[in-house]
Amino acid sequence: MRVNDSGDETGRAAPQFLFSDTKRSRTGLFATCRIEQGGAFSIYLLEYILTRTVIFVANLIPLSISYWIGKRLGDLSYYLMGKRRKVALSNISKAYGDSLTPDQKRKIARRSFENVALSIVELFTIPKFLKSASKRFRFKGIENMEAAFAKGKGVIWVISHLGSWEYLAFLPYLKHYSCSVVVKALKNPYVNQELIRFRKMTLNNPIAKKNAAKEILYELKKNHLVSILIDQWAGGEGAWTTFFGQATSTTSIPVRIAKKTGCALIPAYCIRKSPGQYEFDVKPAVPLRGDGETWEAETTQELNRLLEEEIRKYPEQWMWGHRRWKPKPHFLSQ
Repeated sequence: MRVNDSGDETGRAAPQFLFSDTKRSRTGLFATCRIEQGGAFSIYLLEYILTRTVIFVANLIPLSISYWIGKRLGDLSYYLMGKRRKVALSNISKAYGDSLTPDQKRKIARRSFENVALSIVELFTIPKFLKSASKRFRFKGIENMEAAFAKGKGVIWVISHLGSWEYLAFLPYLKHYSCSVVVKALKNPYVNQELIRFRKMTLNNPIAKKNAAKEILYELKKNHLVSILIDQWAGGEGAWTTFFGQATSTTSIPVRIAKKTGCALIPAYCIRKSPGQYEFDVKPAVPLRGDGETWEAETTQELNRLLEEEIRKYPEQWMWGHRRWKPKPHFLSQ
């Protein structure tokens, strides 16, 4: 019922092999070069070459070594990125207050940087990981997906930067669900194309965040799965909620789409259990709450509560370095 559109026996298209589109990438790269000006192109090109080099090396060496290197890069970034480290420690203090010692807070922050670096390494080693993916994941709560799809109105995965968020794409890949994910484009267009290429290896359909509404509604109408992140500061476009007891802006886009379409809202996580081993945790669908003018804020608040509950289980696997709490915009929706 929910095989991918490739139409083959398994519902999968053959994944692109590493650097299989080298010729096409170079053509696109240097065609775009002609419209780039000044130093920006030089920086973008250097970042692109460095990214391709890292990808090449990461897929040559064993996964265990790739993960070890990823963790060490995370440690290095923790010490070198002083501003982000301060943000992480401040966020942890906001969330936990005096219930943790300074040493415990520093440990969570450093491990959080390791988790981000590991997630990047995991994305770039997808070509190698595809060969053994079926042996590396445990499934929890998959019946919640089946029940949601049975209603025929599509599913929004409410996701976050918790655990191995990029590897959530392996669940629809292994279970043959058609899946899209809303993503924000990087400033560097060449590195951005690399990320898109790797995400498509798991048959994920990246949807650009800008002007994404039309494509999201189209996918849901086909009873497909769409993933939307909710754990970042949403500015004036969000609902004013609390998260870890602190007031903040949270995107209400998933809730508003669910109200419009009747699709299911399902929180989902991919938790790293050990090097190369993961557990998918799919929660029951979250119904819309409240009435009148409160349904948007109340349902968004419930999604925050559920995410907070998961982060408290695995605090070292969440991205604490993002400025999640900021002053309230005067025009923010209630």
